[in-house]
Amino acid sequence: MSGPEVRIRRMSAADLARVLEIGESLQEAPKWPVATYVAALDPLNLPRRIALVAEWGSPLKGHGFSRAAGGPNNDAALAAEVMQVAEGTFPQGLKPSAPHQTHIGAAEAAPFQNSGPVVGFAVASLVAPEAELETMGVASEGQRRGVGARLLQALVEELRAERVTELMLEVRASNCGALAFYRARGFRETGRRVRYY
Repeated sequence: MSGPEVRIRRMSAADLARVLEIGESLQEAPKWPVATYVAALDPLNLPRRIALVAEWGSPLKGHGFSRAAGGPNNDAALAAEVMQVAEGTFPQGLKPSAPHQTHIGAAEAAPFQNSGPVVGFAVASLVAPEAELETMGVASEGQRRGVGARLLQALVEELRAERVTELMLEVRASNCGALAFYRARGFRETGRRVRYY
């Protein structure tokens, strides 16, 4: 199925409203409160996390993945933005639409043109040499169109750069689609938690 290109980038505070919306729309996804995503965005929070989003669009130079605008040394700016959301003040272009929610304002500056809507997200915690995929979700309009595969591929690339050699995750036994997705990408079952959910 052809369609717009999938781009993967670091999640920002401006993405939180859409990420929460996608998470709420997915029956099997964990229902994280905004504070959990804010903590995932904080580069000083431990364990450290990598949070990515997928969006539609065309890159300027043909790359399908980039770090947030400003590159890898943008931790101070991201920390300030995350603190503004956590404290209830909002970066320029963001306005609260309801308690503990944000509204996406002006498009985030990024090295891409024709930026489209966020259609997926993934968050992993890392304590090298291990990482855990804590949550991943793809909006209905992005399912079966390669969004999940691109998100996972980009996440694995980021984790390799962090010297992670093992990625773990948990999937409900009833989530047949997710089980098939991860098995097709080389994941194997290492254990089961009886009556966990």
